[in-house]
Amino acid sequence: MIRVLAHWAIAVAVAGLVMGVATPSIAASDSNIAVKRLGPPDVEARREAMLQQMIARPSDLDLAFTYANLSAQVGDYEAAISTLERMLIYAPNTPRLQLELGILYYRLGAYEVARSYFEQALANPNLPPDIAQQVRLYLSQLSIAADPPAFSATLFSAIRWESNANSGPGTQNVTLQGINFTIDDESVGRSGWSALNIGTIHYSHDLKRQGDRIEFDALIYSTAYFDKELQDIDLDFFELTLGPSFNMKRWGMDQSRLFIYAIGDLAYLGYDYYFGAPGAGIRILSFGAERSVLDTRIETRIRDFDNTPDLPTNTLRDGPQTRFGTTYSYYVTPGFVVTAQGYAQREDVTAGFYSNWEIALSGGFAWTFNNPLWQGRYPWTWQVGGGIIRRDYDDPDPVINPIEAERDDQYWARTALILPVAETWALVPQVEYRDQQSNYDIRAFDDLMALLGVQKRF
Repeated sequence: MIRVLAHWAIAVAVAGLVMGVATPSIAASDSNIAVKRLGPPDVEARREAMLQQMIARPSDLDLAFTYANLSAQVGDYEAAISTLERMLIYAPNTPRLQLELGILYYRLGAYEVARSYFEQALANPNLPPDIAQQVRLYLSQLSIAADPPAFSATLFSAIRWESNANSGPGTQNVTLQGINFTIDDESVGRSGWSALNIGTIHYSHDLKRQGDRIEFDALIYSTAYFDKELQDIDLDFFELTLGPSFNMKRWGMDQSRLFIYAIGDLAYLGYDYYFGAPGAGIRILSFGAERSVLDTRIETRIRDFDNTPDLPTNTLRDGPQTRFGTTYSYYVTPGFVVTAQGYAQREDVTAGFYSNWEIALSGGFAWTFNNPLWQGRYPWTWQVGGGIIRRDYDDPDPVINPIEAERDDQYWARTALILPVAETWALVPQVEYRDQQSNYDIRAFDDLMALLGVQKRF
């Protein structure tokens, strides 16, 4: 059970970190500058007609938007920009104009000018909510894809309750080697309270070479149970990654990056050394497709466990763990994103009854909406997700069932609210349920978890 808990605690930590809303690639269809495509002759004919009308009616805002739209279609962003900037003379501090100008400068790669227009729109007290959502989306895109900050960090601290903290079976009656046994009270599922802390750090060093960078990331996860009888499953996990990332525009892939990195993992269980794992990974992160984010990676870790008096057979789990996974996010609207995720993982370790294949599929959505308590500031985000994890072991475990290898199916569902209370602070209530079904009675369990956390971004 300790092994199961440690694995799922680390998985839950990482899942909690990636539950946040991703950042999309912004496409023309998100903007008012998008209309039905026309062939070049038709566009040029209409542009010429619009130009003559604009000369006659220089203050007609709708006419100017139509002309800017047609200019953007043929790639004449300068004409579209000059038209809209002239309109700002007739209609100063107009959020719609500021948004469109920011989008056009963004497409040209003039990110600082684009940021300036977006920030002007966001500072406007008359900013409509739909335009505010688009502006925030572009600012987020600029901060991550176009001009990411050199340093960022998050800290999440929570009080958590679990109905089955030790991932134990729900009954004392289990079958071992075909014989019914009654296990002791300490081996069945136990409820408990714990303190959960998750921290992340990111640092990027610009190599001043076509957008290439050196990337450093750190993850710290710690859970401490208040019940002394559960403190042997307290978990501390540390992960560091370091390596270069390359701008893939040189290979014809706009707004995409290739990451190559080394991995270092360290875990303590019950304050005893649990395992260490050097490894390496390759990742492709792309904002290039319309309204989409694609994050694909393959990672390998060589895990080295240590035997302890409580876990005398830990070293039977020594060996490589390799995972290939991908996450795809699609923005239905600027405030509503759906996400699908899947991975396949292979653990090929010393003991065949610990070696396994694991396949997981999950999906969910994140909906950002206006704060009902504070209109116009600190929008709330509701997140819902769920999935299935299937695990098939290579060989039977002779202690439990010498004939049949273990097979597990775990179903999970999670919902959370992100409630900002300031620019960089948020409250996060979350509820999660997991149900693991297994042909090994001792591996079957369910767990209801609820937490209330505070998130701080730096």
